[in-house]
Amino acid sequence: MEQRLTSDLLQALPAAFLIGVLPGWFWTRCLLASGDRAEQFVYTIALSITLVPAVALTQTYLFATGVTFAVTVVSVALVFLAGLAAYLLFGPAKGPEEPLSRPPSSPGLPTLAPLVAALALALWMFLGVAPGGWLMIPIAVLVLAAGIAYLSTSQGRDAPPAAPPEDSRPVPAAVRYALLSLVLVLVLARGYLGPIVNGWPFPRGVDRYEHAVMAGMMMREGSNESFMLYPPGFHLLTAMISRLSGFEPLEVFPILAPMLPLIGALACYALAKRLWGWEYGVAAALTSGLLLGGTYLHFEEARYPNFIGEYFLIVLAVAVLIGMYASPSARAGLLLALLGSSTVLYHQIAGYSLAVLLGFVCVLFLPYLLLRDRRSGAYLTLALALLGLLSVIYAWDTYDLPSLVAGMLGGSETGRGGEAVAMAIGTKPANGPGHFLTTMSHPVLWLGPFGLSLMLGGSKKARGTPDILARLTLLVWTLLLFFGSLTSYSGFPDRFERDLGVPLALLAALALVTLLRPSPRSDGSTLYVAALLAVALSVTLVGAQSVLSLEQAAGPSTRLKDSPPPAEVVAAGEWLGQHNDGGSIIATPYLDYVPSRAMLAMGGYTRMQSYDAARIRRARDLPPFGAPPLWDALWVLEHPEGGRTAQLLEKNDVHYVVFHKRYPWIGWRPFALQRDLYRPVYENDGVIIFAPRQD
Repeated sequence: MEQRLTSDLLQALPAAFLIGVLPGWFWTRCLLASGDRAEQFVYTIALSITLVPAVALTQTYLFATGVTFAVTVVSVALVFLAGLAAYLLFGPAKGPEEPLSRPPSSPGLPTLAPLVAALALALWMFLGVAPGGWLMIPIAVLVLAAGIAYLSTSQGRDAPPAAPPEDSRPVPAAVRYALLSLVLVLVLARGYLGPIVNGWPFPRGVDRYEHAVMAGMMMREGSNESFMLYPPGFHLLTAMISRLSGFEPLEVFPILAPMLPLIGALACYALAKRLWGWEYGVAAALTSGLLLGGTYLHFEEARYPNFIGEYFLIVLAVAVLIGMYASPSARAGLLLALLGSSTVLYHQIAGYSLAVLLGFVCVLFLPYLLLRDRRSGAYLTLALALLGLLSVIYAWDTYDLPSLVAGMLGGSETGRGGEAVAMAIGTKPANGPGHFLTTMSHPVLWLGPFGLSLMLGGSKKARGTPDILARLTLLVWTLLLFFGSLTSYSGFPDRFERDLGVPLALLAALALVTLLRPSPRSDGSTLYVAALLAVALSVTLVGAQSVLSLEQAAGPSTRLKDSPPPAEVVAAGEWLGQHNDGGSIIATPYLDYVPSRAMLAMGGYTRMQSYDAARIRRARDLPPFGAPPLWDALWVLEHPEGGRTAQLLEKNDVHYVVFHKRYPWIGWRPFALQRDLYRPVYENDGVIIFAPRQD
């Protein structure tokens, strides 16, 4: 196993580096004013996975081709050389690097007393001493009381600074990078422990099958529109890595996907560092990468485009946005436009979330900047205009924007985009706050709201307008995701619930560092004991959650359908791949716990998806062609003979019909009895495949 693990990584990592890191290096040096190597690295990844797929997409449209090896090499070379030329022509970006916000003052006894009680109850609940979710209510009340106490006592008095600059000594860069590296190793372990413990490779996530199909379509056709309504960015990226590495898309995911939590942690590091300083960045990498449940759930369920869009690109776009409040420039504006628009290239929910956030920025903050600071307002206006233009270009074909706009204005059909909106709005119930612990964790859920109070409590000591706007932006972002998670009319309440963990993880990092930082005040032994208890409980809760996160990562997937497929299903998929001579297949909606898309992915097919009847009737997340072809597939599976069946088989050029032998409601034996219509071509203990006889 170790030999294959090393071999696979050595084969895949160079391809990932050439596509996802190297091309963006000079662009980062040209657009980002930062001397922090970790910050430079994470923006380099973001710009690479933004620009390289965009150039590849342009080539596929211009030349009507798939993502070939030549398209991949040309895309990488163009982005790299253009960045080098820009760097040589304009030089490195320059600007202030100090944090935008002052660290909050240390909490006093009225704040620490309810906070200690809340943390004690949270630890009690975490350890299972008091099972049940009812303890969430008193914990939430105590955290709220601590926040109110902090706001009422810190805003009305001149609290001493948290760490006076004149008394503090700069921490050597080696120490900073060592601490960050330790955190990142733990985050990386969270991704790779499963494969290492359970046997390499250890693919996780049911969604990897559909992404493999769409990446394969990108390689062959340069488009995935006929399979699902999905932006092309991630599948372009996967197709190019497959071309350079020699791995098929389904083989790439278990090798490289465990690195996704790492880039999410680095993105939170960059944002927290920009807000409060490097130590808060390290803590944010820990809370988001190791403690947060939503990041791992997206990885475990193979929702890779969601992860990149919502936990990586949006976070960096917000970091650039708040940086523009303090240091507006054309370079920062271009960086914001590139990263912000790339969310549309990767995932619809990421683009939707960022669009709503930026809409509030335009309404609440932009008019003030245009009146009080015209330079900042003008740069931000131009950046947002360019961001909007690029977003429209990315979304034009994917969401059929011309039909959507025409339908909204003239009452005609709204096309794929309108149908997708109609499917989403109001069709998925919200889980409610009681479910937050599943997608977050005790440290993030309780320290996050307290961190929000710490951030708001220091607004009177803010470093001017940029600091205040940065705090308000983080507040608006948090509230939008919170309220979006509570209503089905947001369209995606479950996704907003998971995404809420990102700003809460940042705020939890603020709270954690504030509690750990020594207080300059000495108000008596009672305060000292309370502060010591808060630190001990916080560290214990964080440590216990970290251990639990790593234990869960080393174990099997939470949902059975996210686990590796059974051996008989894999064998049947390999047989289909070896005997793929075109046409399409029809498979039972599930083969054991594996969806039929696994057969499409393993066999290299793209047509004739099959859903069960209940899922078709629910009419949510249907393919672009709608429900009729799905009903056709079910008809064939349930009716082996008849004129309509023969017509459907011929119309869709069906070469194989695949059954799981123990699938309920749809039996394979009626097909076996029709020997003059079908012949069995493959069979094992779990799967049987029939080929329609040719007349």
